[in-house]
Amino acid sequence: MKIRLRIFILLFLLVPAAPAMSNAADIPRRISALLVKLDKALTASRQVLYVDPDDRAAIRATAYLLERKGASWSLALGPFPAILGRNGMAPAWEKREGDGRTPSGVFPLRQAFGYPAAIHTRLDYRQSQPDDIWVDDVLSPDYNHRVKVGQTGASSFEYLVLDNDAYKYGLIVEYNSHPTIKGFGSAIFVHVRKGKGMPTAGCISLAEHNLKQILGWLDPQQKPVLVAGTPKELEAFVSGPAEALPADIPETIRSRLGAVSRRLGQWRVGNGFFAMATTVPDAVASSMLEKRSWRPGCPVPIDDLAYVVSNYHGFDGRTQYGELVVHVGLSGFVLDILKGLYENGFPIERMELIENYDADDDRSMAANNTSAFNCRDITGKPGFFSKHSYGGAIDINPVQNPYVSAKAEALKKRGWDGDGTTADYLKRIGYGGASPISSFCAANPSECNVLPPGGLPYLERRIRHTGMLAEGDRAVALFRQKGFDWGGEWVGKLDYQHFEFDWGRLSR
Repeated sequence: MKIRLRIFILLFLLVPAAPAMSNAADIPRRISALLVKLDKALTASRQVLYVDPDDRAAIRATAYLLERKGASWSLALGPFPAILGRNGMAPAWEKREGDGRTPSGVFPLRQAFGYPAAIHTRLDYRQSQPDDIWVDDVLSPDYNHRVKVGQTGASSFEYLVLDNDAYKYGLIVEYNSHPTIKGFGSAIFVHVRKGKGMPTAGCISLAEHNLKQILGWLDPQQKPVLVAGTPKELEAFVSGPAEALPADIPETIRSRLGAVSRRLGQWRVGNGFFAMATTVPDAVASSMLEKRSWRPGCPVPIDDLAYVVSNYHGFDGRTQYGELVVHVGLSGFVLDILKGLYENGFPIERMELIENYDADDDRSMAANNTSAFNCRDITGKPGFFSKHSYGGAIDINPVQNPYVSAKAEALKKRGWDGDGTTADYLKRIGYGGASPISSFCAANPSECNVLPPGGLPYLERRIRHTGMLAEGDRAVALFRQKGFDWGGEWVGKLDYQHFEFDWGRLSR
């Protein structure tokens, strides 16, 4: 009897104890401290999937499932090993399409997808079909949306049914969704790990059994979110814009950014460049209404616009700060273009909001002001909204890059019968070269429209001047790469200052 008792006691000691109920003590201290700092961002959430990157290996991370109990957080499941994008994590607001980085931040988790007809989950689940795709073509109006193959003209997309099990189960991370900003990254999922240690293209991957546990645990009633990133990155994500501003930014701009409701994107790089996009500050919106650069009946609401602040090289060689208002969906492209202009040393004389000129485009152009949004008609076509009215156009250094067109009545007096383009006619009467309209108007200014009038000395485009745009320039290429058309290539008239994005690529 004593021998049996001793054996029983020995076996009891050797058997691993059952795991204790999870509590706050199970959460690493630094994560508990982080959750306190993120409290405002997590106010509505009672469930968190926290993905903590491993400093020792850029693609490795650890996932924790956390639940709020009263005023504190406790560990519900995990920790689980996780794999990140091939290039690690992107700092908040610096994720870009195709960069191989997993975005850091706080993002809702409400939808799941997968191969089975049904799975154990309370989330909104949708079975993937062979023709289901997720669009990653940044120039498509369907960018970062799930559609059917035949329902889009997108040139690039990802199938949601693969020849492997990576998407057998998937959790949609609502990153870059509300609003969708061109180029900021698409198709960010939590999906099944393809192979041990194999990085993703920017998603988060887990072992299949761990992902199934997560899908079964998440409850939409608890407002679950993904929290991903280092404590430093996440603290930056929830901080106000004013905390990220350079010391030399003008006080007026600092004040405006200190009052915005949401940061949309940002660049701050070692070469001195800084740019930020936010929702339109109340002070700017009020000025737009007062000066009537926006009014009821304009084709986009103010909520669909973004406020962009950036530094740039002035004509005097010094760094200055400027402001633009653009369509929110283009704010990422504009940040990237401004970064490229700065890095290439392209000079801008001034970049002020159109309201500083009482929304008068003529006054703004005469001041050589680089501007964007203004709800106004197309030049020479009253009753038709210009692309500026959609936040889809930018004018750069208007004096050095004027709008130029030959007056039709003047050409008819010279014998033009109205057939063909004005450029073709001017070529026939001896004004050749790359820009017959500019050549004609330089020789006959009274027979042309030149806006602003101060642009007359710059009609001869073969002579290069500070701030001038020309075919083959890096500045023009930067806009083209982001899908903008340049008015310097138009037929029948030329608008050297003007870049515009096709509205059809923005609307969905």
